[in-house]
Amino acid sequence: MPTLSDYLAFKAQRMAALREKLAAPDAAPAPLRAVARVAGGSGVRPVSIREFTIVTDSAPALAGYNLGPTAPELLLASLASCLAHTYLIVAANRGAQFETLEVEVTAQIDFRGILEVTPDAPIAPSGLAYIARVSGDVSDDELHQIRAEVERLCPVFRALVEPVPVSGRVERTAS
Repeated sequence: MPTLSDYLAFKAQRMAALREKLAAPDAAPAPLRAVARVAGGSGVRPVSIREFTIVTDSAPALAGYNLGPTAPELLLASLASCLAHTYLIVAANRGAQFETLEVEVTAQIDFRGILEVTPDAPIAPSGLAYIARVSGDVSDDELHQIRAEVERLCPVFRALVEPVPVSGRVERTAS
């Protein structure tokens, strides 16, 4: 069975090919798109991303049916996945030998802010933190350097620590 080290070697080859493609004069940023449609009387929010659908929902206390993760939980999932992927990218670039990799992200959410119960309660998730658990033939110094590179290069991490503007609008549609 292939190991994570085998995968890192494969990933390094694929990234080299992609780098070459991205160096072309006509290279452009890749578009991203997600669409959430509220389902009838249930309030469940299936989110479509490419050919995938993720069901999101609320806990029963917020009139949900607990059929899937909440949006703030998906934010943590996005951060955990993006950090893990960026650890793989950096490890592949450096030739680091990971045997295992796990990233855990934690936070808290204060519904007193969202429901306007307490005016000074935070609305956004707070206390975001992550732990990357790595095993393999890599020194503590190299892990420290890899972590610094990951935090410099991880797109979702960067969006959270250096927020980007978000524009929005409302469009009226037919029922």
